[in-house]
Amino acid sequence: MLLRIAAVVAIFLTSFGSPADARPPTRSSLPAFDSAMNAVLSQGYPGGSLAVVRDGKLVYTRGYGSANRNVAATPFTLYRQASISKAVTGSLLSSLVAKGTLDLDLAVLPFLGVVPADPRANFITVRMLRDHTSGLAGDYFFESRPAASFYGIASPPSADAMVAWTAHYPLAADPGTVHRYNNTNYALLSRVIERATGRAWIDLVREMTTSVGIKTWRLGQSLATPSDEARYYEADIWRYTESVFDSAPGRVEWPYGGYNVESFTGAVSLVSSVVDMARYDLAVARGTVPAPEESPIPTKPGWSYTYIYNGSMPGHYSFLMRIWNGTHLTVIAGTFNHRDAGAVDQSINQRILDAYAATTIWPGVDLFGSY
Repeated sequence: MLLRIAAVVAIFLTSFGSPADARPPTRSSLPAFDSAMNAVLSQGYPGGSLAVVRDGKLVYTRGYGSANRNVAATPFTLYRQASISKAVTGSLLSSLVAKGTLDLDLAVLPFLGVVPADPRANFITVRMLRDHTSGLAGDYFFESRPAASFYGIASPPSADAMVAWTAHYPLAADPGTVHRYNNTNYALLSRVIERATGRAWIDLVREMTTSVGIKTWRLGQSLATPSDEARYYEADIWRYTESVFDSAPGRVEWPYGGYNVESFTGAVSLVSSVVDMARYDLAVARGTVPAPEESPIPTKPGWSYTYIYNGSMPGHYSFLMRIWNGTHLTVIAGTFNHRDAGAVDQSINQRILDAYAATTIWPGVDLFGSY
């Protein structure tokens, strides 16, 4: 989701312990950011992590609270990134279009070999998926059980089966006419990318960012609680649901079988450390990695902008900010292993922006070598 305000503001919609070859990090301090993160924890969030980059240097990173019961969150803790995955997919799409591998005007469903129930869906293009103007009405990839029952197959169905399931719905609007944000657009876009390249989405985005030092990226795992990844705690009123996995039936916590995270791929499925998310956004600002947006705002003297990418899925909330004030570039990445899907989540961006505005003295260190 993209929005611009003020000077120019755009909003899209750890492991436990350090790797063996990491150097002990130099200590630094950013008390306003500590206060902002701890204020969220004080409202019931178990833990989170933060990374702050100033003028290309990682000047601060820290974990807050717990990543998993009695295990402290650290800068190395890995978290699902939810819809920030879409920004990464947007960057990948930009790179593939620049190479001539994909055309923004490619008709999606014919390319995927799917005949839709609504003939208008044949005119959905790659560009429309990217811009959320496809006309698709819902988040159909959550509907693993109904799709499996419809096709008489095991649940959860494959991503290709979920593409066919999506195509059996009528559109809510003519393609290209109405902006309607949903995860289905980027789940479909991921399948187009994989079909066009013959490669897995996660391998492509890793390759795109290897040169900037990103090493932690992987896909989320629906039924696993990896030891290097945060434990996710959905808001109590939505904490439990029926599993979509035949292999793990019954009532489950939403993040662990309530939906098939793997099938969403580039819509919500990326897992990363906050430091590597900061590396990604810094690379976008520098032009080393293509921007997700078709016409990104230049980083040059006399201009200013703030880009904010947010992600929210069961049990986690993430933010990624890129702030250029005309002189200095600041990148801020953070994730919590909880969400309330309400007032607290809605306050997080402003808390972090207030912390940025309150900070007048920035550390002179560069911690990237330790992470």
